[in-house]
Amino acid sequence: MNNKVARIIWIICILIIMGVVGIPKLYQNYHSAPYYNSTNETIILENEKIHRLNKYQKRQFTKIAKKAINEKDEPFNWQNCRINLRNVYKLSNKHEYKIIVEIQSKFDVKIISSMIIKLNNCDLINPYDFSVKEYSSGFSRMVENK
Repeated sequence: MNNKVARIIWIICILIIMGVVGIPKLYQNYHSAPYYNSTNETIILENEKIHRLNKYQKRQFTKIAKKAINEKDEPFNWQNCRINLRNVYKLSNKHEYKIIVEIQSKFDVKIISSMIIKLNNCDLINPYDFSVKEYSSGFSRMVENK
């Protein structure tokens, strides 16, 4: 009888320790940029077939894309458009990601924007702490043709 009670107490203690250690790690991973320090190879995080980003990460990468578009092109009124995160890649350079978005206006105009950004922090809670390494956009071509 004492062995069973001792075993149950040990199992409960182990579960409590796993919960105390595991829950903060899950919270940290939820808000972090995936593969932030990876330098091995390009990793597909999001495309039409692969979905490795959670909803929070998708939302934050979309905010990053909007900010990069506003910085590199003229500030844009996003109320009349829908932005779709098409592809996100973790590049082989540390902290660098490639983001491809499709912007669709209410007038059925689709514009593709592509950017390589370098995050200054692995935490995506502040999605505006980054620098743009490369940028290409249909917005740029439209502004140049004016």
